[in-house]
Amino acid sequence: MSKTIQEVAGKNIRLFRQAKGLTQEKLAELVNVSSSYIGYLERGLRSPSLDLLARIGTALEVEPTALLFSTSDDFDPTLKKLNALLAGKNSKSINFVYEVARAYFVSTSESV
Repeated sequence: MSKTIQEVAGKNIRLFRQAKGLTQEKLAELVNVSSSYIGYLERGLRSPSLDLLARIGTALEVEPTALLFSTSDDFDPTLKKLNALLAGKNSKSINFVYEVARAYFVSTSESV
């Protein structure tokens, strides 16, 4: 089933918000809208303006375009969370997480 752009954006806003450990209230405060409006966005019931999308991207430390792209529904939800968590981090931090994961898999004899 194909999702609307509103649903995709809403799902991504929620994913990135949760990965950053923000409540709807805190995100709303950061982007100067009501928390109920953030709820409407996350449920795909409203469409954010381009300006609001940019402000949300800034608050979540992601490119606004990342909020508009859908990943396959069969894509592992934990990988989505990890991607959201790493979004906006510098390459040194991302590489560190990669090296830790790689070392873990080597130590457990899983292929890398």
